[in-house]
Amino acid sequence: MSLWAAQMWLGLSVAVIGISMHRTGPAFRRHSFGAPVALLGLAVMLFRIEEPPQPESGVVTAAIGAAMWLLPALAGSALVLMGAPLYWKTRPAPLLAGWTLIAVAWYQYYSVMSLVPLDALRWVSTLLGVLLSLTVFTLCVRTAERTTPQEPETERLSEKERKYVESVLRRHLEVADEP
Repeated sequence: MSLWAAQMWLGLSVAVIGISMHRTGPAFRRHSFGAPVALLGLAVMLFRIEEPPQPESGVVTAAIGAAMWLLPALAGSALVLMGAPLYWKTRPAPLLAGWTLIAVAWYQYYSVMSLVPLDALRWVSTLLGVLLSLTVFTLCVRTAERTTPQEPETERLSEKERKYVESVLRRHLEVADEP
């Protein structure tokens, strides 16, 4: 194995390790080193002095080709998630921008493919499968949300309860002066 082939596989391994590190931890607080390690792995894999031998050069070429549609797809997915309705408040601007980027990613993905009738049939069937699964998922979520009863609003704290909570918070948040 040449040095450049080893560099490509090392970069790919470090990128996968970074993605795995990013996925650890609670849902709202991911590991802070995950994204930089993944980017370092991609940099090691893609920035090289010489062309790596086959099959490693094919992997690098495929990664660069995938980035053309994968980056807009990831950015669009992030925007759709940010614009999704939350507590009955929608944010239409990020939602529209996200779906536009996802459509651009689909267009870029299918525009680089060769046009063979059998492949076109596979593309159409894949798109139909994706649409069908998204429709079923949407219907399941809507059904679950409609059948789950809403919780009634809780009553305000009484004066006694409020003072108790306030005293507990003061005891736990105060810093004692040390001599």
